[in-house]
Amino acid sequence: MNSSEKLSLPENIVSELKKKQYGVYNHSAVQICTWNKKALIEGGTCYKEKFYGVDCHSCMQFSPVAMWCQQNCTFCWRPMEYMKNITIKYDDVDAPNQIVDNLVVLRQKLVSGFKGNSKISMEKWNESLVPTHYAISLSGEPTLYPRLNEMVMYLKSLERTKTIFIVSNGQEPEYFKNLINDEKSMPTQLYLSIDAPTKALFKKINCPVYPDGWERLNMTLSYFSKIKTRRVFRMTQIKGLNDVDELIDDYNKMIELGKPDIIEVKAYMHIGCSRNRHTKDQMPFLDDVERFARKLEASNPNYTIMDVMEESRIVVMLRIDSAYTLKIQKYENQ
Repeated sequence: MNSSEKLSLPENIVSELKKKQYGVYNHSAVQICTWNKKALIEGGTCYKEKFYGVDCHSCMQFSPVAMWCQQNCTFCWRPMEYMKNITIKYDDVDAPNQIVDNLVVLRQKLVSGFKGNSKISMEKWNESLVPTHYAISLSGEPTLYPRLNEMVMYLKSLERTKTIFIVSNGQEPEYFKNLINDEKSMPTQLYLSIDAPTKALFKKINCPVYPDGWERLNMTLSYFSKIKTRRVFRMTQIKGLNDVDELIDDYNKMIELGKPDIIEVKAYMHIGCSRNRHTKDQMPFLDDVERFARKLEASNPNYTIMDVMEESRIVVMLRIDSAYTLKIQKYENQ
């Protein structure tokens, strides 16, 4: 990429994403998830609403760098081979307001098709047109977007914004270091994906592009505990691989380094390109996830199981001395 070019997705990838009902704007993308659709027809809501009070029907799940990532996780739905270039410069990308404003419009177009459904809640449909929750987690790694802090500040400035979640793989420790004293660009909830508690397993499951990926993750963990927002570990469980009892002590070492307020123990889902890397038998049932969470709870007196959602095969655990609760409040916009 020369200095005059902006980052963008190749046409063949854009075409594939649109077939999957994504809205795509240059290097960013948005999608209406299954739970968005269910919430609009009063067919249930996702765990983010149950655990954290998020408005599921007006949740906007998006990515500012839709297919760029420093890891090729075996459980990911996307092709592992897709993106090799992970150097993204400030001048290469669209401005935060440009991304958000365009993706909101694309999301409205995706939602518009539901208006004709006889089961639709028109009240929720009207509310859904302008998001109240932003989940920066769709695909790709958000911390590769060099204007992420500006994006969070822009989202906070919007009148209807209640909550902002960011999900990261922890491969850019400088982002987390800088966030420690940066309250203006602090999300409501900050996730770290913790899928492997040893270096060997990390290389096998997360397949990092950086040679020092394991060291980067551990550096991030050392900063994570100092960040003044609600912090979450998301532990995706692959049956028989990273959910075995022998790994409990290794997980606890990472937990005590990062000191998350919340731990989500969640089942791997056998979807997309991950089906080429894992068998359906490696997708845990809720009983499997609960069993592992109980083992973790029994081994670590700092955490207790708070809730379960069967449909999502997820168990949520809370740190008993955490200053945060499972329900969130609306931003006091400046």
